[in-house]
Parts: sequence; structure tokens; C-alpha cells
Amino acid sequence: MLQRLLFWIADFAVGIFYRREILGAEVPRQGPVILVGNHPNGLVDPILLAACSPRPVRFLGKAPLFRLPVVGTFMRGMRALPVYRRQDGADTSQNQDTFDAVFSALEQGQVICLFPEGLSHSEPHLKELKTGAARMALGSEARSEFAAGVRIVPVGLHYRSNRRFRSRVAVWVGEPIDASQLKEAYARDEVQTVQALTETIAAGLGKVMLQLDRWEDLPLLELAESLFPKTQRGRLERIQRLAEGLRRLRAEDPEALNELTERIAAFGERLERLGIDSEDLTIDYRWSRVLGFALRNLVLGILGVPLGLLGLLVWGPPYLGVPWIPRLARPSRAIYPTVQILAGMVLFPVWYALLVWGAQRFLGTPWASATAVGAPVVGLFALRFREWRRETLAECAVFLRSMRAGPLRAHLLEERQDLATQLRALAERIGLGSAQEPGERP
Repeated sequence: MLQRLLFWIADFAVGIFYRREILGAEVPRQGPVILVGNHPNGLVDPILLAACSPRPVRFLGKAPLFRLPVVGTFMRGMRALPVYRRQDGADTSQNQDTFDAVFSALEQGQVICLFPEGLSHSEPHLKELKTGAARMALGSEARSEFAAGVRIVPVGLHYRSNRRFRSRVAVWVGEPIDASQLKEAYARDEVQTVQALTETIAAGLGKVMLQLDRWEDLPLLELAESLFPKTQRGRLERIQRLAEGLRRLRAEDPEALNELTERIAAFGERLERLGIDSEDLTIDYRWSRVLGFALRNLVLGILGVPLGLLGLLVWGPPYLGVPWIPRLARPSRAIYPTVQILAGMVLFPVWYALLVWGAQRFLGTPWASATAVGAPVVGLFALRFREWRRETLAECAVFLRSMRAGPLRAHLLEERQDLATQLRALAERIGLGSAQEPGERP
């Protein structure tokens, strides 16, 4: 019960800070499972991985975390298991107890979560994996004569901006890897089988990650993705496929790549000067739709402004106070968002308690009860109102800029179609896919 309560609190806090989207396959609802993921964002990543599991998850974390005052209490309450690393000055022989605990948990059909890269980092590609996940899966299978049915599920985490409040994060769940199929290989050579399974895990993670050579490629890939008509595959998969083509083209025909990137970059600069995106070129601004949009949002604005302002007044102090905590603490880049979320988990409940106490002390029990119920409601409404206001203003700005662009908008739309044709031709030439479905695998 304590584990579930702590996870609910942490998951709620992460869900407030980020707008999450879970994509791909499903985590198995039964049997032993090991969740493995890339690790770009400190202590937030385990919560996101656990959120895609229908069952409670037991984490593995580096041993120093267990000695921190607040984080250590949380880790123990979540029944997390410590990992002792040489770089932390720990006695790595203690990991045998952790392995035994993992084996026991898997034998009971539980879900284990770990990050096989071994550290949190901000690189755009997967680092070399440690063998821990493979050793745990195969060790558990060996103890049951390969009848346990341990499945390893790769999960890719993709943050739009991990420091910005209410930014987006995609959790991409891959297809499970069945460790029980390696019985004969493990009997022949344990070390080689562990290494082979580690490589299979890396390949599985590669399928749910963008795997960029450098961060500078991402804006170009996102712009290139916007040129194509949408297929049944998701946006991340299309960008991933384009990233694969970018790597191949960079190796096989750098001259063609340079010409293409210059054209796409110039196209993007023209869009940026106008203040619109590639997708905005295809929006149909019929007056009936524009009028409907204006009337609908006018009504929502009239009804929502009073409650939105009330929510801002009620929750303004902790909202404005949270960003100052990491600025004062100056944590490392990897745990900066974690500190922000932990600060919110402390400041908002304290402020809520003060609001209820103040209402009780100065206004009486009825007002205290109304505050206890109403404050969270107006706070969540203000959060949604904030997003609605930003989205509405952005759409209005796009409309005005598109109207101002006039004939240039039609010219840019023709250029967009021409670039898409060139991208399809290059994709076919390097064997990346068909012209009809550029996001599909050959």
C-alpha cells in the first residue's frame, strides 16, 4: 500500500509537470518483466517507465541515492533495490544481494525497472549498455530451467524540453524480448549469451529511440517530417525513419545530403520569418471555420477568465516559487527537473495546508471546507486555462501571419511539395522506403 501511495503521488506530480503520451506496445499484464529504458532525465525517468506498466514496479537505483534524506526515504518506500558502482567508491560484491532480490522478484512474477546505460545523460544517442539486465533475465531463467518466461520490454523516453513546465514527453513502449528462448545458447556459453542478449536489448531500445548523431539534426528532421503526408505510423516513428536515412545518406552521398539540407534549411528560415510552421501552410481558412473558431473561443474566454484568474491568485505563490529552488540549489543538469518536481511536491502541499488553516482560522469551518475542496479544482482549471489561452493565441497569430503572407503562402506550399518529392526520390534511391509511404519500412 505504501509503494502504491508513493508512486501515485510521484506519478501525479510528474503528470502535472509534463504532458505525457504513451505510444507503442503494451507492457505484459502477467509474468516476470524487466523494463529497460534510455536515461535522459534523472529520477523522473523511472516514474515515466512505471506509468506504462499495469502493475507495480520495483526500481533499481544507484546506492548513493538511498543515503539522501528525502530521496532515500522515497526509494525505500518504493521497495527499490540498490546498485553498487565502482565509480561511487562502493563494494561491488554487495550487488550479489541485489541480484538475489531481483531473481526472487522475477520468480514471483513482478516487474523490475532499470536503465542499462548505467547513468543519466543528455546525449542524443544510446550509450554502450551494461550487461546487468541480460544477466538478471538469464540468471532468473537459469534458476527455473528456462521456464520462468522473463520478458524484457524496451521503453524509449523522448522529452521535448525536460526543464520546461508542461512540455511534452513521449513514452514509446517496444515489443517484449523473450529471454526464455536462449536456453541452448546459455548452456553452450553463458558469457557470450549475456553479451548477445545485451546487444538484442540495445537493438530493441534503438527501435524506440530517435538515435541522433547530434542534437543539431533534430530541427532539420522535424521540418523534413512535416513535409510528408501522415501515415499510419506515429510522428516519432517517422522522424526515427528519417534519422536512419540521414545517417545512411551522410555516409553514402554527403553531397546530395548537403544540397538537400540547404534547401530544407532555407525553406525553414522563410517559414520562421513569417512565424508559421510547415503544417500551417495546409490549413483551410474558410470564413465559416474562422467565425466558428472565434465565437467558440470567445464564449470559453468569457466563462473561463474569472476562474482562471482565481486559480492564478490562489496558487500563484508556490507556482512562482518552484523555479527558484533549483536556481538556488544549482543541481547537475541530469537532475535539474527532478529538483523542480520535488520542490513542487513540497511547496504546493504546504501552501494548500496554509490556505485551509487560514480559512479555518479567520473565516470559520464552512470556508475552510470550501477552500479544501475548491482550491484544487480552481488550480487544475487554471492549468488547463493557461494551456487553452496559449494554444488559442498561437492559432490566432498563425492565422494573421498566414493572411499577411498572401501569395507567398501559396509559393511556399508549392516548395513544400517539391521538397517532399525530392525526399521521396532520395528515400527510394538509398532503399529506405516507397514513395507512397515514406514512413513505412521496406
